[in-house]
Amino acid sequence: MSDDATLKKYMRLKKDVETAQRRADQAQGALDQLMKTLEKDYGCETLKEAKTKLKSLQKQEEKVRGEFETAVEIFEEKWEEQLQESE
Repeated sequence: MSDDATLKKYMRLKKDVETAQRRADQAQGALDQLMKTLEKDYGCETLKEAKTKLKSLQKQEEKVRGEFETAVEIFEEKWEEQLQESE
């Protein structure tokens, strides 16, 4: 391989490495920002804590949804006649 071809290959590889490094830096910055948001909004310092918090919130949401559906059924049973009259 000639010196000129070697230099071109080196420059291309150097450019590829610099591009990859910039992308890695951007990804790290985005990750850092997301982790700060997780800590600020939800008090989670790690991804494991965030997953645990998510499961807890999902269980809570499921419970509240069930309570709401029960309340709607009770409401509809109690006010069924008035609801039908207003239609």
